[in-house]
This record gives sequence, structure tokens and C-alpha cells, in this order.
Amino acid sequence: MELFLLISLLIVALLLIGIILIQQGKGAEMGASFGAGGSNTLFGAPGAGNFLTKSTTILAILFFVIALSTSWLKNKTAEEAGIADEAAKLNEVTTEASTEPSLNAIPGEEVPAAEIPTEAVETISTEIPTGEDVKAAVKAEADKAADSVEQKVEDIKKDVEEKADDLKSDAEKALEDAKKKAEEEVKEKADGDQ
Repeated sequence: MELFLLISLLIVALLLIGIILIQQGKGAEMGASFGAGGSNTLFGAPGAGNFLTKSTTILAILFFVIALSTSWLKNKTAEEAGIADEAAKLNEVTTEASTEPSLNAIPGEEVPAAEIPTEAVETISTEIPTGEDVKAAVKAEADKAADSVEQKVEDIKKDVEEKADDLKSDAEKALEDAKKKAEEEVKEKADGDQ
């Protein structure tokens, strides 16, 4: 796309130069307006432009539109290049700079390599996963979810069993208390009857 824009910009520029050179100058009309002639304008009487004038206007507009489009496209491409490319270029430059000897170094003296801290750049995978990869990932997530659910079920079972044991012991205690109370009442009635 960028190459097409550059070629079309070159063609439009050449056409524009050719059409401008073909046109007649406005010098005669300017001289006529200062002393003679019926026109009260500096560059001649206003009127409909001829074919060359209109072609010049259209080509000039087209030239500016193509130039701005090319500039916009280059800026967009530069932004999309990303930090990873810049980091790789910076790393290459620092590697080359560290291997070249310094101009101020004394011959025979070893020059330490420049240490520039660089951050690790995460690379984002641009590969499109296949159907099997997606199935495997879904199965792994499903297995994780199933394990999580099973763990929760086990936890709930333990809680229910503990509460059932507590209720059972409370019920047995209440039953024993009721038995003791009933026995005491029976004894009191038996003592009262005698």
C-alpha cells in the first residue's frame, strides 16, 4: 500500500509540473491592469478557468491528499512496530557498541562492556490455537472445576456429618434427661401411692 501511494505521488507530481509549465504566464494581464485594459482586477478578469487551470487545481489537491495519506500510513506502521522491535534494536546497538573498542582507550587496555539494564519483554503468542489445543484447554479447565466441586462436596459432607453427630449427641442427652425425669416422676408417684 505504501509503495502504491509513493508511486502515485510521484506520477501526480510529474503531471503537476508538466501542466504548470504548459500554462501561459499572467504577466500580460498584470501589466494591462496597471494602466490599460477594462479589468479592475490585478490578475485579469474573473471567469471560468480553462482545462489547464482546473487540472492544476485537481492535481494539487490530489498531491496533498496522497502526501498526507503516506505520512499517516507511516506513522501507523511505526506505532504498530511495537516495543519489542525497539527493544531488539536497542539490544543490537548496545551489543555492537560494547564489542567496539573506545576511541579514548589505551592500546592493550581491556574496555569493560557497557551494562545497560534491560527489562524482559513478554512476547505474545500470535499462533492461532488448533481445535485439539482448545479441547485440551477446555478439558483442563473442566477437570479443575470438577476437582474444585468435589472438594467443596467433601467439605460440605464433613460439615453435615459433624452437625449430625452434634445433633445426635444432643438428642441422646435430651433423651437421657427425659428418661431420668420420667423415672423420677414414676418414683415420686410410687412413693406418693404408698
